[in-house]
Amino acid sequence: MTRRLGDDPMKHPMFGDIETLGPWTAYIRTMDQALAERDPDASVRAWRQAYSAALSDPGWLGLLTVATASLRLREFPGCARVAVARARETYWIAFFRARQQRSLDGVLSVAVAFDSLGDCAALEQSMRIAEVLATRTGEVAAVDRVRVFIERLADQTRMANQEP
Repeated sequence: MTRRLGDDPMKHPMFGDIETLGPWTAYIRTMDQALAERDPDASVRAWRQAYSAALSDPGWLGLLTVATASLRLREFPGCARVAVARARETYWIAFFRARQQRSLDGVLSVAVAFDSLGDCAALEQSMRIAEVLATRTGEVAAVDRVRVFIERLADQTRMANQEP
């Protein structure tokens, strides 16, 4: 069984609900409305606009939000693989931005997202970068945060492996 820190990367176990408002928000709302109306073309079009808005923003949070929204497009037949591929690609962009900005919150949030996809290699890379970032801050609290995060992940892996 694949370990999961959480099904929704936006509800991070260490940070709680992550604020997702930004220039991409209206497009995601439009996408969700089109999803409710079962309109795949309008949904994808709105997602692309949200992606463009998040890409234009210098931070990592919009990209994380838009990547997670992409996963909702899986409900349309034939869109599942593309939606997951878009999410993975967008999570990587968010990861690189978070790393560049030395955002421990960003790197850990993207790690949770990779875990939700079952991408162990990306999760491990994210955790290595999180450890480096935490160590470079010189703050004991940052190092402790990463340690606790890794321990939680290991505990969840052990529990998942014990399930029948």
